[in-house]
Amino acid sequence: MAKDKNIIEEQNLDDALVIEEFDPEQLEVEHKQAKESALKRWYSFNKQKIPMYFLLLGTIFFTAFIDFNFQGTPLRLQSHIASIYKLSNSEGNNLAAFYLFAIYLTAIVQAFNAFTFASRQSPFSTYLITGLTTLQVTLVSLYSATFFIEAASRTDSYKLGNAEFISMGVFITGAILFIIGTVFCWIYVNWKYVRIKDE
Repeated sequence: MAKDKNIIEEQNLDDALVIEEFDPEQLEVEHKQAKESALKRWYSFNKQKIPMYFLLLGTIFFTAFIDFNFQGTPLRLQSHIASIYKLSNSEGNNLAAFYLFAIYLTAIVQAFNAFTFASRQSPFSTYLITGLTTLQVTLVSLYSATFFIEAASRTDSYKLGNAEFISMGVFITGAILFIIGTVFCWIYVNWKYVRIKDE
């Protein structure tokens, strides 16, 4: 009986030592399937937050690239403020400053709307986001047009420089991100949303 037990243990040990043949193609297919299922799972749980991500990224573009200069270091960025300073003391200067203020204010309000939409997906949030995006695109267009009008109307050596192009490029990128976020809002809006009043 002890002999039979030893034979069984040896067979189990031999079975444990059998190594399956390594198939890199099969491993790659399994890895790809696992990755796709993880992405599908993430998408199914987070699809209503996609507009928020685009709107917040747009808000960062609108608000983060303000002029800065670290004393004693070569780190320096000239964009919005430097662009406005180059304008002559005219209506264009005042308009550009107003547009800059309005763009910043609208971007901050839009960030709060993005959080609201991510939690509720209500039609009202969608309408508000659409209205603010339309306003923001209009403001960015007017802000950019101010510099082109100034360059065309002045007779001195004023030309659009790097600061102006950086400023306009940053704002146009932010506006595009807002438009993408707004499109996703319309895709993921919950038309059956009903607000439950707290008692």
